Amino acid sequence: MKRIFFISAILALAFTFTANVFAQKPKASWHGLFYIYNFFSKNTDFDKNTPDGNSYMYIHGDIQYNVDFGKGVSVYTMIGAWGQHGINPYWGTDLQGNPDPDVRILQGYLTVSHIFDTPFSIRMGKERLLYGDGTVFFDGGEDGALQAKVMYNKGPLDVDVFYSRLAQSHGIAYVGAATYNGYDVSKSDLYPGNINLMTVYGTYHAMNKKLNISGYGVIRPQNINKNQTSRPIWLGARVAAAPVSGLDLTGEYTLLRGKNDAASAKNYKGYALVGMADYTPSNSPLSFGGAYVAFSGDKTTTKDDNELYESATNGPFTFGFYKDWPGFGPAHVMTTAYGFAGLDPGNLTMTNLNVLNAHAKFTAGPLAVRLDFYNYSRNWVPTNGHAAMGNEIAGLVTYNYRKTITFGFTGGLWMPGDYWKKDQSLGNNAGNALGGYFYFAKEF
Repeated sequence: MKRIFFISAILALAFTFTANVFAQKPKASWHGLFYIYNFFSKNTDFDKNTPDGNSYMYIHGDIQYNVDFGKGVSVYTMIGAWGQHGINPYWGTDLQGNPDPDVRILQGYLTVSHIFDTPFSIRMGKERLLYGDGTVFFDGGEDGALQAKVMYNKGPLDVDVFYSRLAQSHGIAYVGAATYNGYDVSKSDLYPGNINLMTVYGTYHAMNKKLNISGYGVIRPQNINKNQTSRPIWLGARVAAAPVSGLDLTGEYTLLRGKNDAASAKNYKGYALVGMADYTPSNSPLSFGGAYVAFSGDKTTTKDDNELYESATNGPFTFGFYKDWPGFGPAHVMTTAYGFAGLDPGNLTMTNLNVLNAHAKFTAGPLAVRLDFYNYSRNWVPTNGHAAMGNEIAGLVTYNYRKTITFGFTGGLWMPGDYWKKDQSLGNNAGNALGGYFYFAKEF
């Protein structure tokens, strides 16, 4: 709530300032987005002797406004809510006492473009984070993150330099020598500290943007305790190319380095590797492609190094959003925390992971059908361990009704491998996992 008041005040000041500076009437435009997902899953622990299944409704709705004041000054605001809905209309919560999501500012920022007719622009406020396919940072596509950004754009070169506040620690209620909820701020250091993100991300466009080469450096410092700091660093490069008509190629490699003074394994030594290819022949309803993705795992044989790869935001890996939701196959998605496929250390089926994918798609007018095959394996396994996590077969059907609204269904069946049967001691009790969702989405 405190952040919402702060951002609202900034936006109000921006409106007032720009309205006074520029006599011309601001140009306002608006649009919105609404979608509903009905998720379902069965046997996501792979133990057929423990009956488990789940389904829930996920709803997103927003209204977006853009006000152009001229001279390169504009303000953008997205107001809405997202998340699981399912309260009883009488007592106001679900059976676990949870309310439905509240409406708030999902995004809101002020932009000044091409300051004094230079290639530089600035932006400040709350904005979504997504570069590439989410290997390094993606905030989930719902709420943005507080940011201050300088953007350079001239000819074939784009460079973004920005500071993000990924998570606020303490804040306005702790200002001054006061006691807050029994916490005497006048006599104690404020730990843990804010989670911040400092980034340089540059892209060079060549061959009329058929070849795009990106390089980036990211640091995420946080004061954990007194004299103990976590400061992981991501260094990487990404290439996206369309060398011939219908062919799209993507490659990305990222190193995770830095230190965490508060951990026993202090040295970050992870990596991520992504390769994707898609081909759509001209005048053909068929398209096909494949991908390989690797997120390194922590080697228990090393004492001081942590080889587990995590993303800077611990957010979802999009895998191209081909099914209008992040993550790999739908059954795999439903084994991850909250079904968001987050690249964070707590997601045991998302990290320390190798993925092979092959897919084919058929399109006929408003109807599209895609079939996917996934092979999942552990990136690192101990001696006598088993890498094979199994295979998933998945399908996706989408239909655009009269060019007005898109309906979709996806489902996947994950057949467990030896990792589940032997390393997790399920043996003959190992059973298939099912996951998927129905959805529709409408922009207006």
